[in-house]
Amino acid sequence: MHVERFESALWQTTSLLLVSESEAVVVDPCISSEEVQRIGARANELDARVTHVLVTHGDWDHICGIAAFPHAVAAMSPAAAERIRSGAAAPRLASASAEYGIALAGEPRVDLELEPGQAHRVGPFVVETLALRGHTPDGIAYRIRSLDVLAVGDHLSPIEFPFASSTAEYRLTLAGLADLLRRDPPATVFPGHGPPLAAAEALELAEADLAYLHELRRAVAGGGVAAGLAVEPPRAASADLARNRAANVEAQLEELSPHPRR
Repeated sequence: MHVERFESALWQTTSLLLVSESEAVVVDPCISSEEVQRIGARANELDARVTHVLVTHGDWDHICGIAAFPHAVAAMSPAAAERIRSGAAAPRLASASAEYGIALAGEPRVDLELEPGQAHRVGPFVVETLALRGHTPDGIAYRIRSLDVLAVGDHLSPIEFPFASSTAEYRLTLAGLADLLRRDPPATVFPGHGPPLAAAEALELAEADLAYLHELRRAVAGGGVAAGLAVEPPRAASADLARNRAANVEAQLEELSPHPRR
């Protein structure tokens, strides 16, 4: 068996090639068409046919390489599948390609939905899945025990702070990941951005990110937007992503604001 990580020039984005004998599974093939082609070429070098593509969530940089593997089964969570099928993911794919000057492999597709919280047979591997809501509503982790690896999408990144669509759900996700990393740790954790981590390193990041989000909630609850913006993230991100710090504050404020009774 073989595990190989590929890194995009943009945001150190991770793709994985998982091989067992003559079959291969690719996780989040990205980003440019040239980078994705390199993954396919490596599978050919290993005499392995790519039978499946796994997607951790429906953000453009994680779905943009699906089309490069037209004969593989594209599998993801039901919520990520809905983002693609509904057309909701398409506009950001087009705008990001223009913004960053990147040629993409083509339009993404969905062939198979994987229900989180269950084990699934994916090509030559048994893949355990775990819902990872918080960065997006559609995130899913993949654990392959035969390889002793865990792919967590855009969580536990050593090069980015949490980017939250829901701070409450992100806190729950981090608490669950921390428990897993303490009680049932994999040998290697692969975040969606940045280098692979040992379980102890991933746990340290989970605790730091959880502390940040708890402090953000306390600050916004007590002092509003200005107080939230004063909370320092646990680590920096690239300049083009720094706006997510303010987005976290807005998400937290929205969650603390009473909504009309239905």
